[in-house]
Amino acid sequence: MTYDLKIEQFLSCEPNNLSDLELINFYLTLTKFLQDQDRMYYDDNSPKIDDTNYDNLKLFYNKIIFQYPYLKKYSNYHESVGYNPSEKFNKITHKVPMLSLSNIFDNKGLEDFIDKIRKYLSIDTNQFIEVISEPKIDGLSATLIYEKGKLSLAATRGDGHQGENVTENIKTISNIPKTLNFEDVPDLLEVRGEIYMTKSDFIKLNNKMISEGKQTYVNPRNTASGSLRHIDPNVTSSRKLRFFAYTWGDLSEMPSKTHFGMINLFKKWGFDVSPYTKTHTSLNEIIQAYLELNNLRSSLDYDIDGVVYKVNSIDLQKRLGFISRSPRWAIAHKFEAEKAKTRILAIEVQVGRTGSLTPVAKLEPVNIGGVLVKNATLHNEDFITGINSDGDPIREGIDIRVGDYIEIIRSGDVIPKVINVDKELRAKNSKEFIFPSICPVCNSLAVKERSDITGKMSSTRRCTGGLYCESQILGCLEFFVSRNAMNIEGLGGKTMQLFYENNFVISPHDIFTLETRQLNGEIDILSLEGWGDLSMNNLFSNINGRRSVTLDKLIYSLGIRHVGINTSKLIGQQLNSIDNLFETINKANYDYIKILNFLTDIDGLGKVAIESFLTFLRNEENFQILKKLSDDVEIRNTNKIVDTNSTIQGMNLVFTGKFNGMSRSEAKDYAERMGAKVLSSVTSRTDILIIGDDPGSKVKKARELDIKIITELEWLALLQS
Repeated sequence: MTYDLKIEQFLSCEPNNLSDLELINFYLTLTKFLQDQDRMYYDDNSPKIDDTNYDNLKLFYNKIIFQYPYLKKYSNYHESVGYNPSEKFNKITHKVPMLSLSNIFDNKGLEDFIDKIRKYLSIDTNQFIEVISEPKIDGLSATLIYEKGKLSLAATRGDGHQGENVTENIKTISNIPKTLNFEDVPDLLEVRGEIYMTKSDFIKLNNKMISEGKQTYVNPRNTASGSLRHIDPNVTSSRKLRFFAYTWGDLSEMPSKTHFGMINLFKKWGFDVSPYTKTHTSLNEIIQAYLELNNLRSSLDYDIDGVVYKVNSIDLQKRLGFISRSPRWAIAHKFEAEKAKTRILAIEVQVGRTGSLTPVAKLEPVNIGGVLVKNATLHNEDFITGINSDGDPIREGIDIRVGDYIEIIRSGDVIPKVINVDKELRAKNSKEFIFPSICPVCNSLAVKERSDITGKMSSTRRCTGGLYCESQILGCLEFFVSRNAMNIEGLGGKTMQLFYENNFVISPHDIFTLETRQLNGEIDILSLEGWGDLSMNNLFSNINGRRSVTLDKLIYSLGIRHVGINTSKLIGQQLNSIDNLFETINKANYDYIKILNFLTDIDGLGKVAIESFLTFLRNEENFQILKKLSDDVEIRNTNKIVDTNSTIQGMNLVFTGKFNGMSRSEAKDYAERMGAKVLSSVTSRTDILIIGDDPGSKVKKARELDIKIITELEWLALLQS
């Protein structure tokens, strides 16, 4: 399957029409594809898809996890930010991680954002928290470190934890001050912001490229990114990059109590800041600021793709903290979608890793908001027919056919999808599109399934070929080697397909025997087109570099349904070692209920995930796969990160009732950061039950088990002891 077809398959999916299981499988497939693109673009310097398609896919991914936050437990890709630092620059570890923002797309999302903050902080609904708004600049995030007023280090965001040392390149940007001669500048000051190129400078650069007979650049954002990360600072200097400051990282002291106060200090110290940054004391003020910037954006000399909202109080920002890769106290409000009319040239059906058949419309190219759109989602068979997942008519029941003139929209400036069909322009000889009942990949029967949850027939057809279908088995192997799994570079995408087709790799264990089988003459990698001694030995080196892995990472890499990265971590932390895992599975074979209850007692582990985990490994074939992997891979214990100075380190805690000083979510997060384990129910293993108002039945159970019970005030006092 070509990359274009894969992209069409992803963007043609409508998550609302998927069952829970279908959505999880689709999410994992999309995640794996994005991980491969990150590696090829940033690590291999050999992108296989253009920047527009990548942006569309990444923003589509962000929209899905915003709409369905429970998906985050199946993969930690949402925690990754940007890319792995390039080997051509020295790596810099950010003392304070450089995280990204979650997105919203309408006023309802804004209201939910404010409401969640109130609930987390236990603030009355009548009290409005002051918020600032600022344009979301479409550029490259960078951080500048000043020591005693002198610029000493500059880095890209990278993956959020490590970036590239681009100090010399940063110094060529004219509007970045090299020294800060002000008495109120902290001795250590880390200023963060966005590197960008103006539209006018971009046009001048492209005109210059045309005059020199060279290839032009795609857009200002990508040009700014490539220019900053160029190995030659002289090239960076020639590109006329600029910098907007909007936040900070590490500080020796905090010189302001508000975010807006820090922005004003940045301006005083000589940094360019957005002139459109404002403070707001009501929801209506925030909405008005969004509308004003939305109307203004086309007249600006730089690209913005939304508005960022941030809680103004720094004290409240600290209390709110972070969720995976993004702060609770900030969010990005994307601009509204744009529409266009075009014609369907063809309808293609692709097969996903989970066997789902997804139709995609091939379009006469049309420009929407500066993006050339060639494909649009048709979601599923029902959508083409003209009905939704409930069987109700959509588009007044008009079906979709090849040759139709249609209206499309990029939802959230991302997902091209069909919203209307002009039936009056339909050709008289047009024919209904007959959705295939046979898998186009393996020719197995493709059927619709009835949901165990809703009892309704699924809108999606699924190939019944299972492991006989190349699209599915390849997906499993590719998932195993993907970045968040075993992270074996050079073995994804086309390479895995090639090795599978030649029977070099048909199970995860085969990956770690490739070198031995090559030496023994059982396989011949060098006979494959494009492979030589260097590429083969590099692959072996990458594989050998992954022969040591933590237990939780290995569990996740197996691709067990419902067992995402966070669930894998919890299981790994509980079992701690591979020997304990083997022992647990053996015990589950004769006392399943006991082991099931033991694992589901861990807060954060759901029954569905644990049942799936146990079912997978109680299968003898899967168990033997794990055994074989343990022979060739060192499986390290999963260590627990704890605060060694905490008074509650190692304790098992349960929270119940309504808290007033902090929400239960905040209390739980704090306890886990202090090294405690938070359980979902009271058992004999519980050390302390912390109760708020209306605690419920857990108090009775704790008294029966003689568990220590403390109030919220006593809990707060305990934290300070």
